[in-house]
Amino acid sequence: MARPRNPVNIGAAARAMANFGLSDLAAAAPHPPVWKEALTENRAAVGAGHLLDRARVYDSIPSAAEGCSLVLATSALNRRSPDREVIPLPRAAEYIRNNSGGGRTAIVFGPEKHGLTEEDLSRCRAIIAVPTDDAQPSMNLAHAVAVVCYELAARDRGAPDRAAVRGKAAASPRELESAAEEIISFLERTGGGKSPAQVRRAVQDIAAGKEALGLMRLLARRASKL
Repeated sequence: MARPRNPVNIGAAARAMANFGLSDLAAAAPHPPVWKEALTENRAAVGAGHLLDRARVYDSIPSAAEGCSLVLATSALNRRSPDREVIPLPRAAEYIRNNSGGGRTAIVFGPEKHGLTEEDLSRCRAIIAVPTDDAQPSMNLAHAVAVVCYELAARDRGAPDRAAVRGKAAASPRELESAAEEIISFLERTGGGKSPAQVRRAVQDIAAGKEALGLMRLLARRASKL
């Protein structure tokens, strides 16, 4: 979860994860007093206090997703048309099986007030769209976590063994972010033309594999010396 600001929601999200057998919780840049309260009070994390006790805190989404081969955002997409592939929630489990290379997948949930920003979305390969009614598009953070966890757990039963769907080695979120920063820096030195979010989206789209990522970084470094 990215920048959560409500301790009750944090605890309830942990409880929802435990309900459906998920246990790896990471927080990117949580508001420190709120995170401290969530850990010390734990009122909403009934039966899931152990998830909060071992939850890890990072300063960014790429850092929180390190070790994952696939990073997916979540959004209701109300009045938004992001330049990302959009996956309907019922197809999310299938998408993960086909695109994670057998590795771990990070599901990113945004803060309660406004959800994930365009910059946040640019750091994710695709967006899981949670369908909501136009009259009330925004979901409570814990409710969104519960809905997505239920859907993934229900559709993952009977899925093929991960070893059977293992594919090419995928670049890590940290490697993707590092490559994007190199390209952004080069473009800024040579006149720009693309926003940081546009560059990050391009890196996500083109360089999910380590080999392609290495080629992109080599080109950027050599071009910077011309």
